[in-house]
Amino acid sequence: MDVLTDVLETVRVVAACYGRMEATAPWGIRVRPGEDAKFHVVLEGRARLIVDGVGEPIELSAGDIVALPHGHAHSLLDDPSVPDAAVIEPAPVPEPTTQPLEELLVCRPRGDNSVLRVGGGGQSSTIVSGRFRFEDRKNNPLLSVLPPVITLRGEMGKSVRWLEPTLKFIACEAQSGRPGSQTVIARLADVLFIQIVRGHLASLPVDGSGWLGALADAQIGAALGHIHQSPEQDWTVQSLAAKVAMSRSAFASRFMRLVGEPPLSYVTRWRMQKAASMLRDGKQTLAEVAAQVGYDSEAAFSKAFKRAVGSAPGAYRRSLRPSLEAAA
Repeated sequence: MDVLTDVLETVRVVAACYGRMEATAPWGIRVRPGEDAKFHVVLEGRARLIVDGVGEPIELSAGDIVALPHGHAHSLLDDPSVPDAAVIEPAPVPEPTTQPLEELLVCRPRGDNSVLRVGGGGQSSTIVSGRFRFEDRKNNPLLSVLPPVITLRGEMGKSVRWLEPTLKFIACEAQSGRPGSQTVIARLADVLFIQIVRGHLASLPVDGSGWLGALADAQIGAALGHIHQSPEQDWTVQSLAAKVAMSRSAFASRFMRLVGEPPLSYVTRWRMQKAASMLRDGKQTLAEVAAQVGYDSEAAFSKAFKRAVGSAPGAYRRSLRPSLEAAA
């Protein structure tokens, strides 16, 4: 199993919502901040994205998809001259009655009327928007290293090939109202999010820094692979360096520069994240979880887990269950 696959298996969408916006110029909407990740796909026309406190405005055109993994507050609008204060809520139009974007994305079964219409009757744009709610996002290893905004560009006005069929499938389930539709939507959202992450990874420079960039480095990427393949092994800096044919000092320095933390700190953090994922599954005993992440006793594992996560393994498992049920 490669490192990215291993990490992606710890990312689980427990709720997902989907809606369509048909806008005519001039128009603008404001999305409030929140823990849920957001995404927008421009099917037709164009839009400008302004993310609070994050860089310059991003121009979007047909075929583009943009994701905000950390739920930053942002605005979507058609005209750069429209002040940000003017887009706190969708611009009113006579018919039909408009609603805030957040209302469109409430997780409940919807019919064909799940369309938000905004604007003043000018040039049109069609945008599909959605949100993801992740299981235990605070302790997730992937979400913490993603940037505030991920932009994937379409080609010649068309979105990437996997996007349209996935969105159509989500739309079909969202409109059906059939039993289990929200579970199906959540699983499809898993696929959509994974594809977004893969697209982002493919766009990174070969010599990029950070955990995602480190995956592309031949030696540090290989070391990460060894850690993920065998988290239970008694790793040392020397043993990891030997696995990738580097000196101890050169390996430690390069790992720190690319990953952002020392090798053994990463080993411990990944063990605890792997353990948290197994605890959420609820299929193994604490002793089995401890053994699979390299601890000879439950006591030693519990102490390390509490130090890393903030609660003992048993309490963590019990506390997570109500939040998952509420998200359903």
